[in-house]
Amino acid sequence: MSMKQTTATESSLPAAPRPAAAPRPAAVPRPAAAPASSANLAIAGRSFLLLRVAAALLSGLFLGLAYPPARLDLLAWLALLPLLLVPQPRRWGERLAIGYLFGYVYFAWSLFWLNQVGFGAGFLLAIWCALFPMAWYVFLSALMWHCKSATDKERQLPGAGLLLLRQPALVALLAVLSACAWVSCEWLRGWLLTGIPWNELGISQYRRIGVIQLAEYTGVHGLSFLIVLINGVLAGEGAYVIRHWLGAAEKRGMPWHVVMAMALTLPLCWLGTRPEALPDADTPSLRVLAVQGNLPQCRYWTEEQCRDAQLVYGDETRKGVANSATPPDMVLWPECAVPASLDYPPYRYARQRLLEDINLPLLVGATQFRENPLDKENPLLFNSAFLLTPTDVIAEYYDKVHRVPFGEFTPFGDQLPWLRDLIGMGRDLTPGLAYHVFQLPRGAKAGVNICFEDVFPYLSREFTRRGANMLMTITNDSWYNESSGAEQHLSHVVFRAIENRRPLLRSGNNSHSCLITPNGRVLGQLVDEQTGAIFARGAQLYDVPVSDDWGTTFFTRHGPLFARLCVLVTLACWLWLLKAWHARKRRQYQAIKGIAPEAAPAP
Repeated sequence: MSMKQTTATESSLPAAPRPAAAPRPAAVPRPAAAPASSANLAIAGRSFLLLRVAAALLSGLFLGLAYPPARLDLLAWLALLPLLLVPQPRRWGERLAIGYLFGYVYFAWSLFWLNQVGFGAGFLLAIWCALFPMAWYVFLSALMWHCKSATDKERQLPGAGLLLLRQPALVALLAVLSACAWVSCEWLRGWLLTGIPWNELGISQYRRIGVIQLAEYTGVHGLSFLIVLINGVLAGEGAYVIRHWLGAAEKRGMPWHVVMAMALTLPLCWLGTRPEALPDADTPSLRVLAVQGNLPQCRYWTEEQCRDAQLVYGDETRKGVANSATPPDMVLWPECAVPASLDYPPYRYARQRLLEDINLPLLVGATQFRENPLDKENPLLFNSAFLLTPTDVIAEYYDKVHRVPFGEFTPFGDQLPWLRDLIGMGRDLTPGLAYHVFQLPRGAKAGVNICFEDVFPYLSREFTRRGANMLMTITNDSWYNESSGAEQHLSHVVFRAIENRRPLLRSGNNSHSCLITPNGRVLGQLVDEQTGAIFARGAQLYDVPVSDDWGTTFFTRHGPLFARLCVLVTLACWLWLLKAWHARKRRQYQAIKGIAPEAAPAP
């Protein structure tokens, strides 16, 4: 046998078995490879980033346009669609950036009027307010990614969103949870660091008399919840339409998210058709002459400005009383009608002469210095509402409880005196401690909000619980000139009337003096008789029905119960997400260490 034959014969024999290789540790499980290359995925990631930026800008702009001056309130029901439809990012940094961009555009646009005060106040306040929409978007992104990890193992898109969710029941759950999270963020913004609840989402609908009746039970937060919920439902339907257009739509059963939205909105349609509960025809009315001076505001007033204000309010009051077909029961002036302390001698002398002429009580907002029991040399300064008798004696007064940050006090001003000097306040106002209800003619009992206070539901609710059968607001919006700030302020007080089902009389310094019915209708707004301009000077007589039979609403009895329930749901969902994240990290750790799941130590 030749060597060549021998080699061929040996090569045909079976190979000897090799020794078994050492076992390798189990590798970290990886998702299935996507059909696209990594380069294509990187391009897609950059494209999605641009889409997310565009979505944040659009959603923020749409929400800003829902408030005055644009008043495109129906946009609020669609404003969140761009953010909901564009897949949410996975990286936390991108979530924070996109959410903050959305929130800042929203508030910088809707608070633009505040820049009239100076310091770029609207832009500065938006820096703080934007944190709360950002928190909502972070929650939404985390929720979407959790759903994606459970329903889309391939991770074919560099993001998670409604386009990947095919179960209508899951879409309905996401819509509810995102609405709860939005309400939770608004509720937190309303009390954290004294609170800034300005322009909550539901406030944008203040002219929609039907749907805002929900505030009787849930406060304005119920309307915010409904708007976000409808946005989520519409986004779910939009995602299904897009998948169908791309040829990727599946056959689905009952659209539970649509059913849920209809089940919640149909009762509201009935609620909005209920007739307004009005008192009997023989119910007495309090006739109030509200005077609106429409004078420019000044940070540091002069003797001339004080004298002009005295003349304007004195003349308009005398003309209003003389021209009234029926004599009024009292006169109402707004906050800071005259830019001086109540006890300033020239102001006191002019006021005494006026009250002698008209022989009527006067309710007016003014500041007042009082003795400081702890420091005799530095008296306390209060912003108050005073009920003065026809002889100019203080019959009753209410000290403003909730002060305006950086307007009536400087946060941390004692620790940072340079900040107080920079803002130019000089001193802080002293907060009141009692929720005083005024006893007015014809059995009227009024809780009086001073300016910014009517933005906070708890104050009007507390007045009502203490027996108020009507509410008032005396305000000075002249700081904002003829901007949309005055109308935005008015939009908040509409909800105070509905929440407590009390008539509310509003006296503005330069605009929006009016009567708001318990149903939220704005009546008798004072305007210029010749031009119809809102920013006008004049006096108008209002008949406010006085009744102790208005009843007590659910909101008056229980307060923001709905908002607190939303907070509990959101906290529970965060704990659920945290638990899921911990379980996922634990499985990854076990895979790296080669630990079998059943042998894993107990946590």
